[in-house]
Amino acid sequence: MNSLTRRSLTLISLATVLAPQLSAQRTYDQEKMAASYADMQTHEWFTGGGWITDFALAKEQSKKTGKPIFAYFTRTYAP
Repeated sequence: MNSLTRRSLTLISLATVLAPQLSAQRTYDQEKMAASYADMQTHEWFTGGGWITDFALAKEQSKKTGKPIFAYFTRTYAP
């Protein structure tokens, strides 16, 4: 068996072992994320920051003021 074939078999074996764990990490608890999102919206850094959470409104304000949009995306809080 040449080294390329051995490497390929090793990678296939490794992928077979890791696939279930990687798949499990993609399963999100929607209720937990919704609760985290609701909790995040109560913190002072969010409520007192003057953030615009409506993208259409942010685009409108950006046009009026000539300022760019700073967007922060995270799936931790995304329901």
